[in-house]
Amino acid sequence: MLPSFYQTCLQSQLTQTQFVTLEILVELLHKERRITIERLATLFPQPILFESRRRNIQRFLSLPQLTPQAIWFPIVKQWVKRHHPRSKPLHLVIDRTQWQDHNLIMVSLVYNKRAIPLHWMWLNKQGQSSLVEQRRVLRPVFHLLKKHRFILLGDREFHSIELAAWCVEKRVKFVFRLPKSTTVKPDDSSRFTRLDDLPQTPGITEQYLQIQVTQNRGFGKHNLVLRQKRAHRQSSSDAWYLLTNLVDAEQTLNAYATRFSIEPLFKDYKSGGYHLEDCHADFGRFTALLVLIAIAYSISTLQGRRIRKKQVQRYVARVTEPKRTTKRHSAFWIGLYGKLWIEPLNLWSTLAGQLMALKPQKRLFFQRGLNAISLIQSAL
Repeated sequence: MLPSFYQTCLQSQLTQTQFVTLEILVELLHKERRITIERLATLFPQPILFESRRRNIQRFLSLPQLTPQAIWFPIVKQWVKRHHPRSKPLHLVIDRTQWQDHNLIMVSLVYNKRAIPLHWMWLNKQGQSSLVEQRRVLRPVFHLLKKHRFILLGDREFHSIELAAWCVEKRVKFVFRLPKSTTVKPDDSSRFTRLDDLPQTPGITEQYLQIQVTQNRGFGKHNLVLRQKRAHRQSSSDAWYLLTNLVDAEQTLNAYATRFSIEPLFKDYKSGGYHLEDCHADFGRFTALLVLIAIAYSISTLQGRRIRKKQVQRYVARVTEPKRTTKRHSAFWIGLYGKLWIEPLNLWSTLAGQLMALKPQKRLFFQRGLNAISLIQSAL
């Protein structure tokens, strides 16, 4: 069952038949985490011929309204309103992922050390994105979040001084990481020098305000923050060279640190989760499938957060491991596993009850588990 505000947003765009079809496909994505049309048609619960099920799914995925702007943006508006405090700026990440013949540029919202997809665009080429393509994927997001404060984050692919100048024109705060070969002019009296030739001390933050970056003219001046972490156990640490229009160095560093939340998102979309690499749909259907994944992914993340708040995540998955400092599973996986565990308990409740009756010495543990199940069900 979709959350209520998801239902409200989707029902305004879809007919009842289309809405129910979407609900079923989202549930199948929760269960199977495979987005091939063949697999979805195999499991689709409708008593018709397999080929008819496959064609129905293809027709559904070809609907013109199954786009991020029409279907997903209204949900994002409600998501931000409900789950992000207005006192804090949003952190947006622009990044690109590539596999096989697919090349996808995506803008996402950082949410509790995870990224929620906002908008994406298929690049009909291999390699890095251009400034034109970066602007094209960003414009709808800027319009969507025009009433909110946000900071745009990008790695070295998005170091373009042209993109920075465009963000200044749009009055958008940004932090872009620069490659060490970039040349800058620290002050009017100095000469241009490479970033990695600037004086820097591991563990110490250096900041330059209103300096010229690159020898190209006509793009104004920007701020620069340099930070090289101390190396531990003979390991080297790359320096961060951050181009920004923020004036607070610590805010710049803290904002950029959240950029890495998009890496787990890409992993969850591909081999670590929904197996995008198995999808061979055409451009239109592929875009529609990404809309469905965004819905399924965000729902699982919300459910995982609620399960954690109820402190019953240990019943769902192995939360920690020896000698591991980070959590083993994200909110996305906690929400996903919680749903997967509850379903067979309901499906085989008679057999599960018989098995519990054969172990009376563990009655107390079973009772605690049943109480946890009730809490998990209330979070789904």
